[in-house]
Amino acid sequence: MKVVFCTSALLQNKKGQILLMSRKNKDVYKNYWEFPGGKLQNGETFITALKRELDEELNLKIEIKNLKNPFFTKHRYKSFILMMYTFILKKWKGDIINKDKEKLIWVNKSQLKRIKLLPANINIVNYLVK
Repeated sequence: MKVVFCTSALLQNKKGQILLMSRKNKDVYKNYWEFPGGKLQNGETFITALKRELDEELNLKIEIKNLKNPFFTKHRYKSFILMMYTFILKKWKGDIINKDKEKLIWVNKSQLKRIKLLPANINIVNYLVK
């Protein structure tokens, strides 16, 4: 079975809310939400991929020292196995610009369990919201 390596960020604003992105422009899981991030490209680490993805998707510049509490999750989807690191990020440079044209929402941690998230993201929420 194919293995896909991904990275994502829990971007937290000053109110403690977390940023979610829709998947309406994707081919699968169109009615779901996800944390910003994406697949690693050849030669990338989880961190360098996250830096690239946040710049490409949201126009954000990040510093490695601001990536906190890495959380690893593994999830088996129908056609692949996902291996993903997710980091908490409270500091970044730049204003959020929605380059992917997906819908963006800020939600409280307590709302995360009621939102239709990608299956692998549910593992992260269960870890965060105990």
